[in-house]
Amino acid sequence: MAHIKSIKKLVCLQIIPSMDIGGVETGIRDMSSYLTNKNIENYVLTQKSNNKLDNKNINIHYLDNLNFKNILHQKRIKKIIRELIDRYQINLIHISSRAPAFFLANWIKKRNISLITSLHNTYRYKNFLKKYYISFLLKGDKVFANSHYVSNHFYKNFSLKNKRIEIIPRGTDTDYFNSEEKHNHEAREYLNILHPSRISSWKGHDVFINYINRLADDTKYNFMVTIVSNHNNKYEKSLDRSIKNLEISHRINFVKPTTNVKELYMDADLVVNSSIRPEGFGRTICEALSMKIPVIAPNSGGTKEQLEKFDNKLLYEINNYESFKQALYYALNNRNNISNTSRDFVLDNYSKNVMCSSQLKVYQSSLI
Repeated sequence: MAHIKSIKKLVCLQIIPSMDIGGVETGIRDMSSYLTNKNIENYVLTQKSNNKLDNKNINIHYLDNLNFKNILHQKRIKKIIRELIDRYQINLIHISSRAPAFFLANWIKKRNISLITSLHNTYRYKNFLKKYYISFLLKGDKVFANSHYVSNHFYKNFSLKNKRIEIIPRGTDTDYFNSEEKHNHEAREYLNILHPSRISSWKGHDVFINYINRLADDTKYNFMVTIVSNHNNKYEKSLDRSIKNLEISHRINFVKPTTNVKELYMDADLVVNSSIRPEGFGRTICEALSMKIPVIAPNSGGTKEQLEKFDNKLLYEINNYESFKQALYYALNNRNNISNTSRDFVLDNYSKNVMCSSQLKVYQSSLI
């Protein structure tokens, strides 16, 4: 009789510097909840977390006054991880960030524990040392990327030694991002164009503002624009000045950053992504589509990867105003058709359940 290997009981530890509001952290949170619902013991190790977020069902351990990037803290961090491993019989560790991968990957592998690492962007490196630092994210027994764009970058620029990168796109919480409570816009005299991304120079808000200024002169639609801003940092203040100088303040509605981003989507007629560097994935795309809201985005990176599978006419060239206007008009003129199919597209390809179930298969296969 052939010998059948038994599958070990999975006990997982996810390591991330911060449990905040970003896409990577959301994925950690989603995966932890998914494992718990599957009665799989799991833990998260982090330096800090955003107390406004829903972490109540996640078993979080904190590195009090310790930092993954500090070389002087590594001995104490390893002691904490060793204690967690021994206490809970952890047999798989998943690292989703560069600093913990750099300092911990080889140490974890020497302890005969399965190591998973994940790639969430192409990252920027100008010299050999930075590239070497990033390369530790490829040390996992299994490595996965959130898009083919990210995977292809690492295949092209790093030595993978026949290692396969698993493609597991980020998943959207389709229960949260649903359109059942969507506001009624029928009586409104204008269209609300939402730019939901946090303000950052590479998110292209300055390009977007200039396009909105030009659009105001030739559009047949009456519109307002919603932008998320605290007006705090240098770049945010420069945008404020540009809006004032362009005399389009009457078209801009600023809102404070919020953890309940669904409220922003509910009031939107169109969502825009304007990143001037290719996104590793671009979570705002599938969030909007899950809410049955048209979205336009640059024809590059992860945003291209999502929209070319759904409707490539929603893509535009980031440095081409005419291309932007064409995509925007197409989205507005075809809102009903887009809304009728977009949510099913996300459910089939980019839902939280699709992501978590795929990730669990990777976890389990690494233990066999």
